[in-house]
Amino acid sequence: MGNTLEPTRPLLKQQPHPPMKINLLTIHQSELEQLLTSWNQPRYRAKQILTWIHSKGVTSFSSMTNLPKSLIDILAEHACIGTLQLEVEAQSKDGTKKRAYRLWDGQLIESVLMPYEDGRQTACISSQAGCAMGCVFCATGQMGFARQLTADEIFEQVARFAMELKGNNQRLSNVVMMGMGEPLANYRNVMEAIRRMNDELGIGARKITVSTVGVVPNIKKLMQEDIQVRLAVSLHCSSDKERSELLPANKRYGGLDELMNTIREYIETTNRRVTLEWALIENENDTPEVARQLGQLLSRFRIRKDMVHINLIPLNPTGGYKGGPSGRKNVEKFVSVLEKEFGIKATPRVRRGIDIDAGCGQLKATVKRKEAEMAAKHANADAHALDTPSFDEKEHVEDGSMDLKDNSMETLYKDQIRKANSLKHGSIVDFTMHDAVDLDTEEDFEDEAYEHDLDIQEAERLINLVKMASHDLQAPTDSECLPPVVGTTTSILDEEAIIKSKKRRKKILKNLKSISKLKEMLENGTKLNNEQLEKISKEREYQLELESVEHNLQ
Repeated sequence: MGNTLEPTRPLLKQQPHPPMKINLLTIHQSELEQLLTSWNQPRYRAKQILTWIHSKGVTSFSSMTNLPKSLIDILAEHACIGTLQLEVEAQSKDGTKKRAYRLWDGQLIESVLMPYEDGRQTACISSQAGCAMGCVFCATGQMGFARQLTADEIFEQVARFAMELKGNNQRLSNVVMMGMGEPLANYRNVMEAIRRMNDELGIGARKITVSTVGVVPNIKKLMQEDIQVRLAVSLHCSSDKERSELLPANKRYGGLDELMNTIREYIETTNRRVTLEWALIENENDTPEVARQLGQLLSRFRIRKDMVHINLIPLNPTGGYKGGPSGRKNVEKFVSVLEKEFGIKATPRVRRGIDIDAGCGQLKATVKRKEAEMAAKHANADAHALDTPSFDEKEHVEDGSMDLKDNSMETLYKDQIRKANSLKHGSIVDFTMHDAVDLDTEEDFEDEAYEHDLDIQEAERLINLVKMASHDLQAPTDSECLPPVVGTTTSILDEEAIIKSKKRRKKILKNLKSISKLKEMLENGTKLNNEQLEKISKEREYQLELESVEHNLQ
């Protein structure tokens, strides 16, 4: 082959569904016990199997040395350890990893693992395929919403990192729900996954942070939960006009009045501190006047000063932007106003991990863009009756990893890869990582980190974040628009989608009610025909669709 390299498999082509296998990475012990009983195996084997996976990080059945060969053969035929297909992985010099996973229906999601010098390991996890919130600064928000992730899909992202770390005698210590999607818009599945992280992976509830743009009804639900997770709210603006321009969800959920009252209620109910995120650009929103507006906002709603922490994200953009960096003096004045005049603690930060490929959604966008380019290339080749190149299927190894032959994914990292002659799964891709806002530990709020440069794309994303409403934010041009996710997408302001969702929900609920009656008939000994049995088999499919349909109706 020459220097122009092709993917290892046809892109944008629906892959045939593999034979259904039981996912041992997400199965409950009680369910596995029942399954083993149906295989005429003792129930106690369930604990042995899950101990190998979750406690020892084993990724192959043959390594489970206390299992009989007969059971190992059954597991190899009918089970697997994880179902998320690793599409591509980027790894920084400091060990931070960002992954794009392909789901069974073609959707792409992202996960990040961030190591720290003190031994902590933090996972940043996605909760939705796409996002409907429509935030103008967010790559994922521009993609639109495709569907909710199931509790298993959320949990597996965490379980994979936990399993791999166990295999290296390490442990996953923290989880932040700050990946693709709005966690509180997928409330039931997110909370189910969080409980499993706590119960089955041993991750403390206070080591799990849920981030939100301000889905007020579900913040109120969260404050009533008996699990003590931490809450982070993306605030960024102190007036409704500015915030609604940047975060359309602001208006839908009652504006700043409703949000700030809910934050106060959350603190009073849970006695837990809330983190508020705020981005900074020199002379735009890093001035003492803006700091006072923010302080006055919190004072006006009587939010306890000791129960809120402002996470400041100062920018240091390079080239091509009118906005300059927030200098040390400006940042120090901003912090000084909050602390001395209002008694509010604030810490400057630059995001870490999620800034790979210019923030959440960018790795997915890059993969999708490459797919679109390749699809167009092959369509053009077919039209001209040219010979299309042959593709080799990905070679999956027993532990679920894959090889990307030759340099098939090199163009995905053209801004980051300069000297590599080949790129395979797991290869080290050089990019600069920055100190993070670390929501994992109280002590982290003591060290300052705000003198680093961000790459140009991250600067652009966060500059848009803090543009004032008077700047008349422009929609992306066609050339700037990100490729869509697989299937139909919606946004939170899509009225037509909301109407369709209401009609579809009514039909799905009717089907589920019918299935419930059929199951009752079956339990009572009634013989059902093939059409009725087929309808029962679609119950899970309807339930998953209902989760996604209800997203637009919150």
